[in-house]
Amino acid sequence: MLGHGEAPGGMQSAATAGRRLDRPDKDMGRVQMSRMSFAVPAVLIAATLLAGCKTREPAPEPAPPPPVAQDQKLSADGLFAFGKASLDDLSEAGRGQLDAFAASLLGGAPYEIVHVIGHSDRIGNAKANLALSNRRAASVREYLVQKGVPADRITAVGRGSVEPVVECEDRDREALIACLAPNRRVEIRVIAAH
Repeated sequence: MLGHGEAPGGMQSAATAGRRLDRPDKDMGRVQMSRMSFAVPAVLIAATLLAGCKTREPAPEPAPPPPVAQDQKLSADGLFAFGKASLDDLSEAGRGQLDAFAASLLGGAPYEIVHVIGHSDRIGNAKANLALSNRRAASVREYLVQKGVPADRITAVGRGSVEPVVECEDRDREALIACLAPNRRVEIRVIAAH
């Protein structure tokens, strides 16, 4: 026997099928509402998480260090007698090196600033070595200013023995002094104009 609206072979009649499409089943609506009750919070959570995951602008790259136009290393032993630092203590050879440097600086490419950095060896007291390296840097700065380098464009600082270029283990004082000679130096760094 056929049920109401059922066609032979278990198929629905066209009238019944049309009626079901026009009027959704109450159970079907509950299923859809149930699905939406899970979907809405899931969408809100996803949107909240995405809002918190904004892509940040990359940090700007640090400015490159200023270009060094010249980096001159002068032996302190060639400039000064051992343990000495005043302008009067500058050797003739040292004066010649500084004269040539000043001439090339003043006649060369534009520069922003000149840094004079004094260094000492580790022999003796660290405080005294720092003071010696400061006095040597100041003397070289003063000499270059006398040769025409503008005083407001040249700095001087001593670093003591904290930046050695050689390490020596000699026990004999004279051998140690000779071995550590490269550490006793004055560096002149010229920073190029931009």
